[in-house]
Amino acid sequence: MKETRDAAKEKESDFLSIIYRLFRAIISILYDFFRSLKLTISLLILLAIFSIIGTVITQNATRPEYIQRYGVGLYEVLNFFNLFDMYHSWWFIAILLLLVINLITCSVRRLPGILSQISRGSGELEDKMLKTLPYVEKIRIQDPTKREEDLQSSLKKWFKDWGRIETERAVTLFSEKGRYSRLGVPITHLSILIILIGGIIGSLYGFRGQVNILEGDTVDQIFLRAKDGEIAKPIDFSVRCDDFNITYYNLPGRKEKQVKEYTSIISILENGKEVLKKTVQVNHPLHYKGLAFYQSNYGAIHDVNLGIQWKGKKEKAFFKVLEGNTVPIPNTRYLIRLLKYEHQVHNFGEGAQVVLFKPNEEPRPFWLLKAFPKFDEQRKDEFILTVEEVTEKEYTGLSVTKDPGVWVVWIGCSLMILGFIVAFFFSHQRVWVRIPKSPGGEIVLAGSADKNRVGFEKTFGELVEEIRKRSSKPGVRG
Repeated sequence: MKETRDAAKEKESDFLSIIYRLFRAIISILYDFFRSLKLTISLLILLAIFSIIGTVITQNATRPEYIQRYGVGLYEVLNFFNLFDMYHSWWFIAILLLLVINLITCSVRRLPGILSQISRGSGELEDKMLKTLPYVEKIRIQDPTKREEDLQSSLKKWFKDWGRIETERAVTLFSEKGRYSRLGVPITHLSILIILIGGIIGSLYGFRGQVNILEGDTVDQIFLRAKDGEIAKPIDFSVRCDDFNITYYNLPGRKEKQVKEYTSIISILENGKEVLKKTVQVNHPLHYKGLAFYQSNYGAIHDVNLGIQWKGKKEKAFFKVLEGNTVPIPNTRYLIRLLKYEHQVHNFGEGAQVVLFKPNEEPRPFWLLKAFPKFDEQRKDEFILTVEEVTEKEYTGLSVTKDPGVWVVWIGCSLMILGFIVAFFFSHQRVWVRIPKSPGGEIVLAGSADKNRVGFEKTFGELVEEIRKRSSKPGVRG
């Protein structure tokens, strides 16, 4: 019975050992995959390609716009791959996450070695180091005690903060500068990581919308573009357009006016009180509570006064409808929507295109012509609609964006500049001077630099010549 239990435990132990080795093998494979330079290059190429596609294909337009541009078949294909809102798609965010993991694993692999080099310092100059250091010179001397005093005063001309290590055989003077320049690459990697995280935050929690505000009007919502139209999104404050102005270029001899600048005076209202006012121009947005309001377009909207006359009656009723709005027809269960107003409709003059909504009937659009009041009789409906008066109102078009990751991206960009400065403009330079204690020995000078080796070689050569002059005998090159 005991042998059976022991055999069972042994099998269980073997099974757990196999599982453990399999787990370690899988982790090792994943680690090698994520720290691969090929993966980094592939992900960067993918991001570049999709960024180009996102620039060519208009993002977040309406479904009818895409169908008109690409056709139904191509629209379905592009929509399947979510190329119309690719910066918020799961696969684009997945690429960013993969790049984040790739940078983390690469940095984790290299960082311990860099930190070890920084913390280790220069220390004693050993014979085995002379084979690896790029700059080594030897100078023969007679009196080492006097020579050390002379050397210290000479060395301070070229390098500061010299250290001293004394052993039974020799005294080593050493200096080091730019030790932390090796952190340039990790800082740059960290900056890229922060920028990617900021991009992911913006993709997940940011949005871009649009709102048109008539002069003098106040709104408390914006509109986000969706596949089948626009979605209203309330905001927790109100926005008022106090004034809208257009400035034109003064071009003599040209009838057509060219717009020079258009600006809006926008006020922010909280609980009915004005808390902020600013003139919004192109590339000069208004910022409030994480939202940025950019001047993006302008236009005019028409407020049309319609008349309705029932057949067999002389009385005529009137009601107003704003372009793009839907209102009920007085004393009926019907609704009417003003699609658009045109100043010239096929040489018939001014006209309004409307849609009539009746219960249990398909909506149908038709035109009303201002110069022909009886034009609507051809519908053979129970009433006739006419265009009575039109008022044109200017509106300002504001693009509204929210990107909570933008400050994270700016921090990453600042850190990247710092990383570039440290990596490219600072050099880790080390110099050793080993002075033997016994008479008749050789002074050994050695140095290394990870960047700007031409400049360092010149400085190192001048240091060698200075020491040669202070020596009683000419040196021998090593």
